[in-house]
Amino acid sequence: MDIFARLDKLEDFIANSKKVPLSGAVRVNEAEFYDILDDIRATLPNELKQARLVTKERDRILGEATRKEQDVLAQAEHRAEGMIMDTEIIKQAQLEKEHILEEAEEEARRIKYDAEDYADQVFGELEASLAEVRDSTEDILRRVTGWREKLRGYEEQGTGEYEYEERAEE
Repeated sequence: MDIFARLDKLEDFIANSKKVPLSGAVRVNEAEFYDILDDIRATLPNELKQARLVTKERDRILGEATRKEQDVLAQAEHRAEGMIMDTEIIKQAQLEKEHILEEAEEEARRIKYDAEDYADQVFGELEASLAEVRDSTEDILRRVTGWREKLRGYEEQGTGEYEYEERAEE
């Protein structure tokens, strides 16, 4: 299950918890809530590993594009040198060499730009996913803080009874 499925599970857990009468609060099973939260925390390192893999893939693609660029340039130079062997065709060979080198450089630039565009697209998707995870996590933390503050309010009242205990009795 990915991080988003786990966050959906937490959201369903809260949505399906019993409502506290005459308030917007809900009663939750604390142990079950913390189990879901621990599961989410355990998943986050995997999402970060995926981000590292995307970065490595981008670097690999850029490295491959650079190697292809060098190979194409070396082949073009070798081909041009072979054409120069005869003195009568030196000018023609020089022109052909320049043309081949320009085409090779253009092809290398195109390959490199395509690789960068692909990497940018992947990073954009990753950035959007991580922002969504951050937003969901911030929302969860706000809810947890609210619940903790509410629990502290019960302690200050001295009732000794918490709503989540009442749920267990029902």
